[in-house]
Amino acid sequence: MDTAAKSASPAGADYAALKELFRPHVESFDSFLDVGLDEMLRGIRPMEIKDPNSSAILKITLEKGQVLPPMRDGRLGVPLYPQECRQARTTYHGEFKVDVCLQCNEDGAQIRHTFNFGHLPIMLMSKLCHLRDADPHKLVFHGEEATEMGGYFICGGMERLIRILILQKRNYPMGLVRGSFVKRGAGYTDKAVVIRCVHSDQSSVTIKLYYLQNGSARLGFWLGGREFLLPVGIVLKALIDTSDREIFTSLTCCYSDKYGRGKGVVSTQLIGERAQIILDEVRDLSLLTRMQCLVHIGKYFRSVMEGFEHYDYETVAKAVLKDYIFVHLENNHDKFNLLIFMLQKLYALVDQTASPDNADALQFQEALLPGHLITIFLKDRLQDWLRKSKRLIIEEATKNKSFDLNNALEVRKFLTKHTTFVGRAIESMIKIGKVNSQSGLDLPQRDGMTIHAERLNFHRYISHFRSVHRGSAFAKMRTTSVRKLLPESWGFLCPVHTPDGEPCGLLNHMTSTCRISSVYNSEGVVKDFGKIKKSLSFELVRVGMNPVLPKIERTGPPEVLHVHLDGCILGTIASARIEEAVNYLRMLKLLAHSGIPEDLEVGYVPLSLGGAYPGLYLFTNPARFVRPVKSLFGLPDGKQSIELIGPFEQAFMEIRCPDGGDGGRKEKFPATHEEIHPTAILSVVANLTPWSDHNQSPRNMYQCQMAKQTMGFCGQALKFRTDVKAFHLQTPQTPIVRTATYGKYCMDEFPSGTNAIVAVLAYTGYDMEDAMILNKSAVDRGMFRGHIYQTECIDLSKKNRENVPEIFAKSVLSRDTSTAIDSDGLPRLGQTVHPNEQYYSVYNRLTGAIRPVRLKGTEPAFIDYVAVNGASSKGDFQKANIRLRRVRNPIIGDKFSSRHGQKGVCSQLWPDIDMPFSANTGMRPDLIINPHAFPSRMTIAMLLESMAAKLEVCMESSWMQRLLQAQSKRRARIPVT
Repeated sequence: MDTAAKSASPAGADYAALKELFRPHVESFDSFLDVGLDEMLRGIRPMEIKDPNSSAILKITLEKGQVLPPMRDGRLGVPLYPQECRQARTTYHGEFKVDVCLQCNEDGAQIRHTFNFGHLPIMLMSKLCHLRDADPHKLVFHGEEATEMGGYFICGGMERLIRILILQKRNYPMGLVRGSFVKRGAGYTDKAVVIRCVHSDQSSVTIKLYYLQNGSARLGFWLGGREFLLPVGIVLKALIDTSDREIFTSLTCCYSDKYGRGKGVVSTQLIGERAQIILDEVRDLSLLTRMQCLVHIGKYFRSVMEGFEHYDYETVAKAVLKDYIFVHLENNHDKFNLLIFMLQKLYALVDQTASPDNADALQFQEALLPGHLITIFLKDRLQDWLRKSKRLIIEEATKNKSFDLNNALEVRKFLTKHTTFVGRAIESMIKIGKVNSQSGLDLPQRDGMTIHAERLNFHRYISHFRSVHRGSAFAKMRTTSVRKLLPESWGFLCPVHTPDGEPCGLLNHMTSTCRISSVYNSEGVVKDFGKIKKSLSFELVRVGMNPVLPKIERTGPPEVLHVHLDGCILGTIASARIEEAVNYLRMLKLLAHSGIPEDLEVGYVPLSLGGAYPGLYLFTNPARFVRPVKSLFGLPDGKQSIELIGPFEQAFMEIRCPDGGDGGRKEKFPATHEEIHPTAILSVVANLTPWSDHNQSPRNMYQCQMAKQTMGFCGQALKFRTDVKAFHLQTPQTPIVRTATYGKYCMDEFPSGTNAIVAVLAYTGYDMEDAMILNKSAVDRGMFRGHIYQTECIDLSKKNRENVPEIFAKSVLSRDTSTAIDSDGLPRLGQTVHPNEQYYSVYNRLTGAIRPVRLKGTEPAFIDYVAVNGASSKGDFQKANIRLRRVRNPIIGDKFSSRHGQKGVCSQLWPDIDMPFSANTGMRPDLIINPHAFPSRMTIAMLLESMAAKLEVCMESSWMQRLLQAQSKRRARIPVT
């Protein structure tokens, strides 16, 4: 691992690399403001209310939503800054407005009203945050850190973070084998093809195609909290006007007698019999035409589909196909082609000509981003508001016969009753992390969606934003398969940075180079996915793709492979030309071709014997994990370029590592890409351990965990913070030996440790069993000394249960001589308060009594900070923040740790006069550890760090720097074959 000598961060340090770590959170919220809000409103079906007293029908449509920047209440045009919300224990939010259009009957005039739906929390550093693009000087002026990266919300004065969860990869049909599928009913097997279809507004519907024992299949989806199962033949005929012959030909085109059992064959002669069974099921129900199939579906779903009670069966069936069957596709022909492909893959899975997909592999997973969660939950809350409004209006119309739906003012009164609950629901979700929804929103969990963005130290803080969680449901499973570190995670998830214990393997962290795709391109412009689809289709046709057109004779693997783009089948391409097409697409990515996104994922699954189902799968959608690698393709200028790849395509690529080895690669499979750096597979925290490749792997895992537990320099803007509890190391230092990551991510801005002189010897009996001895004189001089800050937020208006007004005050007639309380009833700054002493007093206006409040606990405290939140017209105070500072010196029983996962407990504070000393220099160690700490742990990197640090301290600093730079250059010159 490369290391660099210490150097102080310049005043104008560039925090671009640091901000890149938080980019997925900020970009997802920006996408909610730029794209998600409009798409979400378009995806909400207009609510129709029928007057029970007449034939009038009121249609309510939501259009044009707007979220305003945070402003101070009662002061127009005065911006609200995050620091003010922290101090006042309020929420950093902006007003949320939506245009509501009312139309009575089809020929009635449309009346537009702008409704206020409360306030939505605003993510820091997003487009609506007033600190966006602020330089460090402005950030410090407003009480923020100079390195403030944002990515979190302030709700009730607390910093809340929406954690990134793992979801199934969108718009990709996965072949699964699960025992739970058998429980769906009689005749069901354990095999199914599952696809999670995601709409443009990020809402999703999961479709499952189950295989039955008789050879048929059932298509299942969830609606209103229940799973509905339909014969797949009925769905095929209801989608388009087709014939039995076309369905039979489309299903059986992937089999021919000439294929035999050769490479790439995905079907057997049984597929013809199964296709006949599917068609016979439809014929036995006397469903011969598309209209008959639509009527059959509408008859069963009209009572379930809300708002379609008065529509005919055909309209209801079309609404079901549009809103619940492959919602990511708008064309029914595309839905028909995708369903045919899923049937072919299902039968290949049953016949074992294709292997099942692993749902636990990152190859078939993506991320649930904060902006996407807010989008789908806000859509659910607005739909719930429409349902409540409909119920209120119908109840009023039933009671009051004179109620007229044409009267917009009367209707508006009922519509505005529950509008503010929408904003409160979003804020409540961020506060407590619980998603309250009847439908479940197709999410893996409803609790634990948010966490507190702790600032115990900087390592812990940045790890919150780089963490990805598999889901709370998997923590209760006894199986360990979901916790395994699989090869597909290489380069995307850190193999070292995961906690031990219950969340091990479930809570992972992205590598330092891993990114998450968004709706923005590299220039910050929203992608035009329609234009991208046209460009890719045009380029693919140039290299031999045949577009899929309705009603043509089809063929299948191994002669041709299907080309998918975000779950839509564009066409087929001959197997002999598929590699040429893949190389051509990668070349267009490198050349920044117009219309081809740089984060395009080109997943080519080649032909194999019983392997993954072959095809060319292209992905451009957001929420995908991507990372940069070097492309070895020769560009016109002869230079190498950086290419972004995803986990799906990586599984079928040849990527070499710049370490001098070939990785077991054969000559006939030459590498096409190369890793940028060997440390690219590690997270930021894991990259901070010097020479970690010399350690035993569990020690590196322990180090990542203990680095996030240490008392460090929690923040430079500590004066303006009101954290309930904060820990602060008084004399932090930058490490003498450190990796290049320290400088890249400005870790010296928030140091988390102290350099110490360590003696490794068996000196006393108090250093056995991982115990250690501290030099008492070094501790007395301030080594390892820290402070604990505790903020008490006092709100007298909430504490008073009898509505008796209380304020902070000190009676002038009081005989109390305590100097801790000032004349306003609040404590004096810098005053020392001992346990059970008074430190503020409360005055009861009704009785005139003074109630002193005493300090709890067993340790004295210093009054570090006092802030008053607002005042009445008479100048009285009811809200205040009092921060107490307690000194925390090292004591016996405290745990200390090195940077290599070696922890020990302080057993004694040994006098300096009794410590061993060097005969040459007279230096005495700061701490003593036992030599037995090394052999069993095999932390060789700790020995290397000790020797390197001693060299740098004893000799010239630049000498160590030149040595490490020379080693780095020598490693870079090693030829890689």
